[in-house]
Amino acid sequence: KFTTDHGGSAPLVGDESVTISFDGPYVRMNDACGVSELRGSWDLDWGTSIGSDCSKTSTGGLGNTHSSRSGFYELNMIKAMARSHLPNNEWLKQTLVANMNLHSSCNAFWDGESVNFYRGSAQCRNTGEISAVFDHEWGHGLDDNDVTPGISEPSGEGIADIYAAIRLNDSCVGRGFWKGRKCDAAGDACLECTGVRDIDYRKMQSKSPHTLSWAIANCNNSVHCLGLVYSEAIWSLYTQKLPQLYGYD
Repeated sequence: KFTTDHGGSAPLVGDESVTISFDGPYVRMNDACGVSELRGSWDLDWGTSIGSDCSKTSTGGLGNTHSSRSGFYELNMIKAMARSHLPNNEWLKQTLVANMNLHSSCNAFWDGESVNFYRGSAQCRNTGEISAVFDHEWGHGLDDNDVTPGISEPSGEGIADIYAAIRLNDSCVGRGFWKGRKCDAAGDACLECTGVRDIDYRKMQSKSPHTLSWAIANCNNSVHCLGLVYSEAIWSLYTQKLPQLYGYD
């Protein structure tokens, strides 16, 4: 049994025939649309396709969806980055199951063991086709399995947003999540972000930081709203204070 590298290469010999799937030592895709499996030798190609949800190419099985292809790549990448910083974290060495194309919409979640993503709808896109949503839900998993086990309260959503934003260098978390609208934070409208949140207060209508006092007055205990207090602080440090004060890039 071989595992490919990040470029998709494996040490095969001659014209040896193999069967490949989105099932590796660090990430395993479980797609509600079906099983992914591609057989042949040498230059195997999962192909490309248009559409969403259960749309697939002509090869690779019913599970060869945009979600499974995208998720397998992105989740492997963020796990590899994390292992380079946290080589002793046992959770990062285990296989993470990602359940794709579940029969609901407009959400995704970490359930304590796996990451889970929904199909698209008239209001929002398939959450298993958005890189930042992968990274956010994976971020809950790391938060749950770091040196202090359990999801941080009330900062857990802010922590997950930071993982996604820094990984992609984009304050708009889940860009493209909404169809035909932008996000908002308790009535403070996002100026251009079509994701679930923008953690750069300069890109909000108020152009003011969402402080703890603001959160207590406006969030009504919503964990995603409260998370802005933490994620905005870290994003501001990362993109404004460190470059301005210390010249960090």
